Amino acid sequence: MLRSARALTLFALVLSLSACAGKKKGDPSTPGGDGGGEPNTQEQIKEAKVATLIDLANEDLQAGKHRKARERAEEALATDSSNADAYAVLGAADWRAGDFENSTKNYKEALEIDPKNFGAALGLARSHQTMGDHQKALELADSLLAIDAKQVDPMMYKFWSQYALTDMDAASKTADEMFKYIGKDNPLQPILVAQATYARALEGKGPLLQIEGTSGSSDAQIDPNGGFKHAGAVVGGEFTRAIFYEVREEARINKDFVAQLGLKPIGKVTPAGTADELDIVIIPEVKLGNLVLKNVPALAEDLSIYSAIGEVPGLVLGRQVMQKLGTITFDFPTGSSTFSPAAPAEKPSGAFEAPLLLIDMRLLLIPVTKTALGESEYSFYTWFGGSFLKASTAITRRAFLKSGNLPRELEELDDEANGLKMVYVKKLRVGEFELPGVGALVLVNTPPSPELGQLVTGTGFEISGYVNPTVLKNLKVTYSVPTGKIYMTPRAAG
Repeated sequence: MLRSARALTLFALVLSLSACAGKKKGDPSTPGGDGGGEPNTQEQIKEAKVATLIDLANEDLQAGKHRKARERAEEALATDSSNADAYAVLGAADWRAGDFENSTKNYKEALEIDPKNFGAALGLARSHQTMGDHQKALELADSLLAIDAKQVDPMMYKFWSQYALTDMDAASKTADEMFKYIGKDNPLQPILVAQATYARALEGKGPLLQIEGTSGSSDAQIDPNGGFKHAGAVVGGEFTRAIFYEVREEARINKDFVAQLGLKPIGKVTPAGTADELDIVIIPEVKLGNLVLKNVPALAEDLSIYSAIGEVPGLVLGRQVMQKLGTITFDFPTGSSTFSPAAPAEKPSGAFEAPLLLIDMRLLLIPVTKTALGESEYSFYTWFGGSFLKASTAITRRAFLKSGNLPRELEELDDEANGLKMVYVKKLRVGEFELPGVGALVLVNTPPSPELGQLVTGTGFEISGYVNPTVLKNLKVTYSVPTGKIYMTPRAAG
């Protein structure tokens, strides 16, 4: 998608958080620290060793050495198997390696041992946000703020979940408190200022993103180059194309459409990473068949960058809208779509399940899912619906080799300049779904592509390639952002 929308500014700002809130070197209360003298018992020696390993592991994490951090944390656990900080380090290291399941598991393990472990609580809050469970993320943030109400990091996580849920009254109050303590040199401040400006403009504007009806339907199309999913919608009596784009947070409305509908701005904001000040508007209703979205907040901008779909869309509906719609199904083979505010109660008949994680770059959200090649037990996360040329999938050299393939298979490249090798994959596995016999590109450069390099930097999470629109266009795909799941039904089974 980044390749088809180069006008989207993609710069990376990393939120650097310690893996744990444990004691630091030099703290007089730390065993073996400057104030405690020489350790004189076996227990003190053990505690000093573990504390030193955790300190060094946190330094490794800050330096991007997640494998070394993992080694030190495992050594610490070999000495003290119930050390919460060591599990928190493992959670952070696994996140950096793109191992979402083990990252989440280790954060939970740390909190079982120490419910007040700072790093584990923040890490687990991020995991819940990634899976769409913002209520649990809010609970974790509040648990840390109950210990110390002036902590900025939990305030930011609380603000981001309220923002994703479009609870702008609560988000505005959190922002007011947050800016009392955040440092002006914090690299995330430009993003937070822009988001807070947007939230404050919407404060007191009544319930936002309300849904009327139990289901709706429309057509469904997908742009084969950029992967933009779109359906017909009616806004103010006018028919338009609406792109469903979970990469964005807020909804967007084409500025010419704003004038046509006679919508009045309620505020202005300059989004982080851009130079243009945009109007903030509230769209009274968006009809998707019999389903109606009421009071949809949106930014007014030129949407011609999405004209690859064949026309300039009237709307781009981002994560905030998709979070409210529990079920969004695009049946691309039949060209139809359905929408419901309720999440699927069970897996649809004939469908295959896979995780849908939204990895947050704070500027963009990257939808990833679990992928594997052939019969390999090694799995990795790829951008679901990303676009890298026209192959069914594009994967990194590391993922290809860790899947049991040999380096000699990559000796002669098909595109030396861009580091590309075309290979045949006997089976592509996306969650439970298995797609036999696909062409794949192996990205052998470091970074594998400029986009993936930026994504890893901006998210701290290793994303190992793309599952492209050439796969999606032959499936019925159900997105459930609030539950962190996708369901795929092949053409024959649908």
